[in-house]
Amino acid sequence: MLEKQFLLFKIEEENEDFIEIEVEDGPIHMFLDSFSIFVIIDPVNKEVWIWHGEKASIRKKFIAAQKAPEIRDNYGIDFKISAIDEGSEPAVFKNLVGL
Repeated sequence: MLEKQFLLFKIEEENEDFIEIEVEDGPIHMFLDSFSIFVIIDPVNKEVWIWHGEKASIRKKFIAAQKAPEIRDNYGIDFKISAIDEGSEPAVFKNLVGL
């Protein structure tokens, strides 16, 4: 499955950073939850997606906006960063995560 090439990170509010989530089986959307914010690295399309769950706190959104460029720089400084909200995902993102 192509999704195994993608990297998934979840914001941790306590330490103001992201942790990597191991995606072994199943589509990425199975890991997403409305109270969290995730960063998905798509090396095929050179894209960094910041997915905001609809119930995620403002503080988490702020942390994500500050930390996402650091994650991007670890994988490719030419990667585009796109922020999207739960319920307003574009078709490209839906295909990526298996929605």
